[in-house]
Amino acid sequence: MNDFQRWCDQGRARVIGGRFSEAEAAFREALRRRPDDARVSAELAAVLRRLRRPAEAETLLRGALQRAPTIASTHAELGSVLFEQDRFAESARAYRDAVRLRPDFARAHLALGLALERQGDFAAAADALGEVLRLKPGDALAGANLARVLRRLRRPADAEAVARAILATTSDAALRLELASALLEQRRHAEAADAFRAVIDGRPQDARAHLGLGLALERQGRATQATPALRVALRRRPEDPALRQALALNLKRRHRFAEAAAAFREALRLAPGEARTHFHLGVVQERQGRFDEAAAAFTETLRLRPGFLAARAALATTYRRQGRWEAAAAAYAEAIGLDPDDAELHAGRGLALGALGQYADAEAAFRRAVELRPDDGDLHYELGVALGRQGRHADAERALREAIRVEPDHIRARANVALGLGRQGRHAEAEAAYREALELSHEHPALHRGLGVALYWQGLHADAEQAFATAIRFKPDYVRAHCDLGEVLFEDGRVGEAEAAYRAALRLKGNSLAARFGLTRVLVGQARWAEAEQAARSVIELSVDAAQAHFDLWQALEEQAKWPELEAAARTVLDTQPEHADAHARLGRALHEQGRYEAAEAAWEGAVRLGPDLPRFRQGLARARRARAVSARRSSSRPAPRQRGG
Repeated sequence: MNDFQRWCDQGRARVIGGRFSEAEAAFREALRRRPDDARVSAELAAVLRRLRRPAEAETLLRGALQRAPTIASTHAELGSVLFEQDRFAESARAYRDAVRLRPDFARAHLALGLALERQGDFAAAADALGEVLRLKPGDALAGANLARVLRRLRRPADAEAVARAILATTSDAALRLELASALLEQRRHAEAADAFRAVIDGRPQDARAHLGLGLALERQGRATQATPALRVALRRRPEDPALRQALALNLKRRHRFAEAAAAFREALRLAPGEARTHFHLGVVQERQGRFDEAAAAFTETLRLRPGFLAARAALATTYRRQGRWEAAAAAYAEAIGLDPDDAELHAGRGLALGALGQYADAEAAFRRAVELRPDDGDLHYELGVALGRQGRHADAERALREAIRVEPDHIRARANVALGLGRQGRHAEAEAAYREALELSHEHPALHRGLGVALYWQGLHADAEQAFATAIRFKPDYVRAHCDLGEVLFEDGRVGEAEAAYRAALRLKGNSLAARFGLTRVLVGQARWAEAEQAARSVIELSVDAAQAHFDLWQALEEQAKWPELEAAARTVLDTQPEHADAHARLGRALHEQGRYEAAEAAWEGAVRLGPDLPRFRQGLARARRARAVSARRSSSRPAPRQRGG
């Protein structure tokens, strides 16, 4: 045996033993003796691949191919070196050269299929892998890869057929995994779960099999049972962001939002640029009511993927729930730019514009939504509301009646038809509309209250009282109905019962302006001045613009002869409303009673200037002038004090 052959044999022996550095040295000694030997160059290149030195291997192989371009195995080895450098197009060309030279080269066909798959050319990859099976029927590795490629071509039934044909003659876990995945993609979830379990029985450490089992169980509606399978998959591959996301989605479906948020954050730690994960994190934060964090997550999603429509819509909805109406309107407009034919987006924008008081623009948004989805009663309803807010009651009524035509049991539309009729003074028609609605929902408290209002305006107080009482029976904490009941009782002179109604409302909602105002009127009507004073002050604390409360307070202070307090109360109004004639008059009265006649006269002059046609103002001014004159005479007739002698 010559030296060249001895070094070649030694190199091959070292490869078999896995001693690649020694194999490299041996092959280099062989090449030193025969530098142009293409086969040994290819063998050395294979060793360099094992040593993760693909660039050196590529140089050797290209040199070998220049010397011996017809050796198929060298082309195949070059293909492998290029594949490992992620140069898939060049790799595929090298493998094609190999199978051109040796059409029955099954390993090269297999490698060609993998290179084509990496390029996304799944159809060509399927042809190459199919050729492997023609050359080597029953090859499990080729079958598993072909099944995967067919699934990527959305041909899961063909993938299933390939897997079953080979599994009939051999048992291979990778092929069983592809079979299970093909069944899952065909929505044969129970069969898929059984197939994934079969893989797990043979390969309990296989994370993909546990993941697949979890997904199959989820899609059967068994999300709770899916969670343990997904957790096992994650234990097998804890640094896999896709597995963390799968577990997070499972927890989200189970409404375990805090755990889901933590899982999504962990997935983002591993893959911070994954837009969809940011989106799902935002969704669970929104469900937790953590709107600021949700908005930040959706914003980051859109930074990564500006065209992500669902994220834009979710951001707009989150702004709406925060009451950030301008931001919501702008976000909906941006989403509409991505999908101008989405009725929900136009409706959301309409709601935001309505909240901003831009009712004409809101109307336009709802009209577009109705055009896109004319059979949606809610959209017609919102259009009717926008029209009503503009005072266009007849147009609003038409829109609301269209909502009822589309959805005859649309209670809100029926209630708003009745409300609109009442606002137009058509109270008998409003009563009829409320009664029609109550036939559909006879225990609806708001409808009973609305009926009571319609009856009240027709002067049917007894019937109105009964309607308000019914509303309260169905909804005992209905503050507005308690207040309405108090009003009708007070007007009927049943002040004790009215007081009880208002106090019931205040027990439910201590800061109810209507209840506090109503109670004040009851106390004034009973001349319970000290209580009326306190009640009026409580109304003013809630709303300084409640005009009648100031009048009630002034009257209560007058009746108690609390003149300094009356002066202060009048000045409080004049500080913000210097042209308030009655406030000048009350100030004049308070100053007069305190003996400050000149100042009282000035206050009454202000009242007369602002209300020249009111006799009581002129009478007050005259009294103040007489009192000032009398006071002046008394002062002048009073003897001067004597001076003591020195």
